[in-house]
Amino acid sequence: MKEILIDTRDHKKLAAYIWEPTNVAGYMLVICHGFRGAKENGGKVFAFADKLRTVGMGVVAFDFRGSGNSEGNFSTVTLSRQGEDLQAVIAYVDQAYSLPVIALGRSMGGSSVLVGSAADNRVAGYIFWSTPVFMHKAFATIMGEDYYRLRAGNTIIFSDDGGQFELRPDLVADFDQHDMDEYIKKIGERPALIVQARDDDAVSPDNGEHLHRMLPNSTLHIFEQAGHRFLELTKEREDLTIEWLRKNFLVQPSAI
Repeated sequence: MKEILIDTRDHKKLAAYIWEPTNVAGYMLVICHGFRGAKENGGKVFAFADKLRTVGMGVVAFDFRGSGNSEGNFSTVTLSRQGEDLQAVIAYVDQAYSLPVIALGRSMGGSSVLVGSAADNRVAGYIFWSTPVFMHKAFATIMGEDYYRLRAGNTIIFSDDGGQFELRPDLVADFDQHDMDEYIKKIGERPALIVQARDDDAVSPDNGEHLHRMLPNSTLHIFEQAGHRFLELTKEREDLTIEWLRKNFLVQPSAI
């Protein structure tokens, strides 16, 4: 694994980890973290990347602008900006490795996958973990009254498990710039895996069911009790994902 910096179009630096593909690899998996997350995913990304490499997959995990070790101000986060960040990472992967990408997004990272890569023919497949497509509904659920203050044009101070942070109203105003169904349609027949929890209290399972209905070559797996973060079922979600990759992209095991 190596640490690199990837330039965005407006010359911000995105911090990323890269696990080089093995000599039999046919794809690079690009991992997009969730809202207020980071590329490490609480330290879980390292073991997951090692598992992926046993099936020959290269891996890139990066921090969106304003998150983790990347440059930028988190308070100005929008779906548009995160889609642009993903495009910069895909361009880097294409130039450095000339391999097709499989895009994996967790929570809002999956929404960013739709915005930033649904129309990109360098992307061969999609993985959506607990991904909202009904953006206003999801953030109203997550943020409560603070969502409505943002919707009214106010900057707020919001608190979560990571502490207090500022959010500007651009976040929710920008949702109106994106037709998520149009992005979903652009995926077409490319394979997609959708993983959702029935008891997700942030992103309801109707998001995953909607994705599944609209994607003709998709697989939907709903866990009954996993919550939004899959804290107790991390291994199960990862193993399911790797099995789907084996089945759909014919990645053969290799000795490392």
